[in-house]
Amino acid sequence: MRLEIPAARLYLKDVGKTYHFECPHCQYRAKVSGGADGGLHCEVQTVWCRDCRELFDVYVRLRRPAGAVDKVKFPGFFRPEVPPVVLCTGKPVRLVWKKFTPACPVQPGHFVEVWKEPGRCPRCGNFMEKQGLTFRIWD
Repeated sequence: MRLEIPAARLYLKDVGKTYHFECPHCQYRAKVSGGADGGLHCEVQTVWCRDCRELFDVYVRLRRPAGAVDKVKFPGFFRPEVPPVVLCTGKPVRLVWKKFTPACPVQPGHFVEVWKEPGRCPRCGNFMEKQGLTFRIWD
């Protein structure tokens, strides 16, 4: 029995995937994961913001330096469809997992619900269709 492959799977995590979702009735489109998904340094969850009537991928767990602040700040150039990356400065940094409650990236006070595929359109209520191919593979 070879132990290299099962042991490697413990350390190597799959990459996250983003898909195109489209409503056949109202033509609403979103580029989201379609549920819970994760990469090497973050885990995202697709949420439905009832106030914005949009689908977003938001961070639920993020691997950050040990001394980092607990609140995730969304900069002005923030695009919800692009997951974060951990920038390396060259010297080793101890990274720890931080958990976050799902919140709307537009306005944190908005009411959000977890959205899973197959799910309903946030605009008209019909079921959204997932395009077959992956739009983006991220780490």
